[in-house]
Amino acid sequence: MFGLIATLALFTLHFQTGRAACECGYIDSQGHVWREALVANFTQSAGALAALQKDWQISNWDIPQEGNKVIRYTPNNVFQHNDALGIKVSAYSGSGPVNSGEITTLRSDIKYGTFRMRAVVPTVPGVVFGFFTYISETQEQDIEFLSSDPNYYQTVHYTNQPGLIDGDVDPAATRDVVVPGADFTAYGEHRIDWLPTASKYYYNRAQTASITKNVPTTSSSIILNVWSNGDSLFSKGPPTADSIATVQWVQLYFNSTTLAEPAFKTACKKAGNIPKCII
Repeated sequence: MFGLIATLALFTLHFQTGRAACECGYIDSQGHVWREALVANFTQSAGALAALQKDWQISNWDIPQEGNKVIRYTPNNVFQHNDALGIKVSAYSGSGPVNSGEITTLRSDIKYGTFRMRAVVPTVPGVVFGFFTYISETQEQDIEFLSSDPNYYQTVHYTNQPGLIDGDVDPAATRDVVVPGADFTAYGEHRIDWLPTASKYYYNRAQTASITKNVPTTSSSIILNVWSNGDSLFSKGPPTADSIATVQWVQLYFNSTTLAEPAFKTACKKAGNIPKCII
C-alpha cells in the first residue's frame, strides 16, 4: 500500500510542478539521470485528446500489406474512452482497409531513456497493441500484446528489431514472456528502459526481460498503436468487433540529440542546482 501511495504522490507531484521544477533532470530507481520529459495525462479534466495536442500527433495514413489488405491509421480511431485515451481497430466488414489507430511523438530526437505507459490491453481477438521506439525497421524496440494469444491477459512480446534471421525468429533479439499472476486487462504499467548496452523491459516496475542484441543507436520517436493485417501467424483477425486499448498516461523521461549535456548543465546551474526529480 505504501508503494502505491508513494507512486501516486510522485505522479501527482510531477504533473503539478511541471518542467521548470526539474531543470536538473529526472533520476530513476536505477540511478539513471534523464535530462528531459514528455508526460501525457489522458485522465485530465480537459480530456484525453487535449493531452495529445502539445507533444503528439495522430497518424493518418495507409500501409499496404501482403494479401491486398491495407492498414489504415485514421484519426477517428484515437478517441476519448472511459476517462482515458482509446486506441482501436474497428470491427472489420470483410473488405476494404483495416481501420486502426496510432499516436507518435512529434519529436524524433529521443536517444535513450525510460518510457512508461499505464494501460489496459484489447480483449477482442485479432489485433496487435504496440508501445515502442522507432526510427526504422532496424532501429526499433517493441512491447507488443497480441489479443489472439491464448493467455493474452498475461503474455507480452519484446523485440529489438530485426527480430528475424532468414525468416526465423532470432531468440537473442526476442522474448515472449508470460508474467505469472498478471492481468493486463486491468490497468498496469509497461515500460522500456533504452540504455546504450541493453533494452530492459518491465511490468509494474518489476523487470521481465533484458535484450542486448540490436539495441538501437539512432535517435527515435515513441509510438503507440493498435493494428491488424490478418496475418495468420501474428495479428490474426482482423477483429469482428471494435478492439480497444485504453491508456491512462504515458511518461517519457529521456536524453535527446537536441539538448546536449553542456547545455543541460548550464540550465541546471542557472536553476540553482536544484535536486533532481525522482521518478
